[in-house]
Amino acid sequence: MKTLIVTILALALAACSSTGSKQASKPDVAIKPDAAASRLAESAFDGSSGTLNLVFDDQGNWVKITSKGTASLGIDTPSGRETALMIATMRAKRTVTEFLSNEVKSTKTLTRVARSYARAFQSEETASPDASTNNLDTDVMDDLDIDANGARTEKAREAQRLATVLTERIHENSGAILKGAYVSLRALEGEQVIVELTITRQSIAAAQQVSGTMRGSLK
Repeated sequence: MKTLIVTILALALAACSSTGSKQASKPDVAIKPDAAASRLAESAFDGSSGTLNLVFDDQGNWVKITSKGTASLGIDTPSGRETALMIATMRAKRTVTEFLSNEVKSTKTLTRVARSYARAFQSEETASPDASTNNLDTDVMDDLDIDANGARTEKAREAQRLATVLTERIHENSGAILKGAYVSLRALEGEQVIVELTITRQSIAAAQQVSGTMRGSLK
């Protein structure tokens, strides 16, 4: 029975890693034919033990969360590599946990998400055909500051609303997000080991399926 459960888990996570980027869906909404064409933005966050990247769409739905942890390779032996991989994995998990517990609803996170939203989505509305990327980013960033009348612009308020909705949704699903994390990358670069964790809606569903299978096998 233990072998059967391990096999099911491996198959479920393999399906997630191969299809997660193509089948991202909105929460509680059926996947539409044009779901793959949704516009996406990304924000990066530095934690005490690693980096975290958040991908989201223009409706305030999170699509993918990735976290990277690193560890120094003290001795280049099989046991040394395994120890470094374990430490890097723990650091990547801690980065996700710290983000969900302490950072997701902070002012810093809200501002960063709002600016990512403005760059990715609102810039398309304000760009002129000959506008350079640098000037465009500067104009969008100005929209998130106080205008000449001492008030935020409508675009700034829209970006802030989107950031609030997104972070609330992540906070409400924090428990499921932690359970849906899986190792998507293991790499050795010089004397450092790198481990990447990925969470998608598909990986969460796979984890829930495996959990249900395990509970059923114990009855």
